[in-house]
Amino acid sequence: MGNQAEKTVARSVQIDRLVQFLKEVRNEMARVTWPSGDEVKGATAVVIVVCIFVAIVIWIVDKIINFGLDLIF
Repeated sequence: MGNQAEKTVARSVQIDRLVQFLKEVRNEMARVTWPSGDEVKGATAVVIVVCIFVAIVIWIVDKIINFGLDLIF
């Protein structure tokens, strides 16, 4: 019988800890300085441009390596 009571207390403690954690998360999220829409658009544009640039560089290097291998073999 004592074992069941211990499980109930342990479950209650877990629920209390979860509630406390969620309160702390809410508090931290209120402190976050979120970027403006323009900042998000600008950062997104930079990421897209860099990805395209890297893809082009990889494509060029691949073509050079393939050309060199075709000359050798």
